[in-house]
Amino acid sequence: MIGFVTRSVHVALSCAARCAAPSRALSPPAVGSFLSRFACLSTSATSGFNPATLCDILDGHDNLEMRRDMRKYLASDPLYIPRHDVPLAFERELALERLKRICDRKYISVFDFRSNPNKLFAAHEITGSVDPSTATKMTVQFNLFGGTVLRLGSKRHESVLADVDTLKAVGCFALTELGYGNNAIEMETTAIYDNKTDQIIVNSPSTLSQKYWITNSAVHAQHAVVFAQLQVNGVSEGVHAVLTRIRDDSGQPIPGVRIEDMGMKMGCNGVDNGKLWYQHVRVPRENLLNKWSDISPEGTFSSKIQNRRARFLTVADQLLSGRICIASMCLGGTKSALAIALNYAAGRLTVGPKGKSDCPILDYQLQQRALMPLLARTVALNLGLNDIRNKWFAATPETYADVVRHCCIIKPLVTWHFERTASVCRERCGGQGYLAANRFGDMLGFSHAGITAEGDNCVLLMKTAKELVAGFADGSATFPNPPHPKEWNSVNYDTRSAAALLQPLRDLLAYRHRATVTELNARSTQLVKDGQSVFDIWQKQESDLIQDTARAFGEHTVMTSFLRTIEATPQSPEREVLTKLCALYAVGCLEANMVWYFQQECMSPQRSVAVQNLSRRLCAELAPHSLSIAEAFGVKPLLFAPIAGNWAKFNETDNRGEQVPIRAGF
Repeated sequence: MIGFVTRSVHVALSCAARCAAPSRALSPPAVGSFLSRFACLSTSATSGFNPATLCDILDGHDNLEMRRDMRKYLASDPLYIPRHDVPLAFERELALERLKRICDRKYISVFDFRSNPNKLFAAHEITGSVDPSTATKMTVQFNLFGGTVLRLGSKRHESVLADVDTLKAVGCFALTELGYGNNAIEMETTAIYDNKTDQIIVNSPSTLSQKYWITNSAVHAQHAVVFAQLQVNGVSEGVHAVLTRIRDDSGQPIPGVRIEDMGMKMGCNGVDNGKLWYQHVRVPRENLLNKWSDISPEGTFSSKIQNRRARFLTVADQLLSGRICIASMCLGGTKSALAIALNYAAGRLTVGPKGKSDCPILDYQLQQRALMPLLARTVALNLGLNDIRNKWFAATPETYADVVRHCCIIKPLVTWHFERTASVCRERCGGQGYLAANRFGDMLGFSHAGITAEGDNCVLLMKTAKELVAGFADGSATFPNPPHPKEWNSVNYDTRSAAALLQPLRDLLAYRHRATVTELNARSTQLVKDGQSVFDIWQKQESDLIQDTARAFGEHTVMTSFLRTIEATPQSPEREVLTKLCALYAVGCLEANMVWYFQQECMSPQRSVAVQNLSRRLCAELAPHSLSIAEAFGVKPLLFAPIAGNWAKFNETDNRGEQVPIRAGF
């Protein structure tokens, strides 16, 4: 059963669908009309590239037909046009109905994890470009809930899996507790096996043990995968996952399950977050997800994993793919933010050389220096994420540690970039960016949810650095070995082409990656020899270096993926524009860490000025083609923001800042 809504909410949804005309009158202006205004920038070696070809490259050449069809569908169904001034209950039902329509068209399946996970990640990205709440409910339903049952369960749990794709079984993922977030291994919730009744008793023994921030639980979920300390015959066996019902078919909480609504948040209010308590709730022994550990009918516990901490990491493994899902969702949101801001900057005319309002604000260096680096970094993270998706699916026991490092770094890089992009784009759109209808407010809330969910970003950087140091110390990880940094002071940034600069730029990022991990390993080793505890070193003394080490690894990894993509692209206008974007991405990394490069004697003051000049040059060269690059994001028909199209027409009527209902001819 999908939702338990009043008739009035159903009627409101129906009316919204009928009133919203499927017209695409909000589509952005033609690229050509914008380019014609750039008298001084209209000629470039990168002109003439095909956005559709670049789109296929950014999409990783995977599931292209599905991606095109899903984008086309979301653009055509008026249900996906944003609503703003609506009640909380309406917003939640709207998000669920949007997800249901995506499911009805089979764009996503929990079984994609077995054969085609990139399809599932693609669905997350496309949905994230349109509606944060729908994307969030999607990732919990298909990755955290359905994916966990799929990966940790067995044949006895297939009846639930069969209903995940249709939303007949809506589920949630009950891991986080009020008192135990990043230290979830110490959670208090218990799952005690009763050998007299052959049942597992789930209990929340304290206020701090309540399951907290549980998406889908406040209204829609009937099922929960609950994580608890498993006890069998008086022995604690560590954290395990148990499948439970939290509501019956009428939508009422199961006896012993207490559910509270967490109410309004700073964003993603279509998501029904709740708090769960279990008060000695009994479930069959078979509800233990038993791929790795099991309890026999005779009451004997067995496990293929002997270490209790390793058991926790195994049962929580779906958080790894969850980080890819969140990165995918937020990448979609980032693309929409940039496309909206660029389209507005191209169409918003202001003072030109003769004092007339005849110059698009994108012609201003101020606007270019704000938006072009964000555009380049978005493309870079897109290509880096593509590689990490493939690494995750192809993981083996031998490559698993490397996959963990990459999954843990990509989520922070993408979500922090999303937050920065949404904020800068909002500012660069002036007062129009502050209007809810232009979506930047929703995007900021969405980005902050991504920054915190599936692991706080800074904590994930700590984990990444820990894994890097471990791999460095035991030789299990490979690291770049670039030339001595002083050699880079001879590079001429002023006259060399972007293509000729890619190798020295890559070397600079590679050097920072190797130098930071080497320094962190050396400092940690010495401090331990001096009698310092690992806890004090990592939590109280070396936090800055730890964070820098992880960031340097991530930025070099993304650069490597970018270069690999360029090398795989034939000589063409698409390759030329990718090359300039790659150079601008790398220069942005240098500018952000210029003090460090000074300290390492990698950069002289004169060369730092040359790097800044190179950044300005690349911004100016890319600006006339920025709309075409944004078009390659594939989100053009999904922007649903007045300033991305005919914003003057939008303001002809008293619309109260809403696009629904849309009047005829709008």
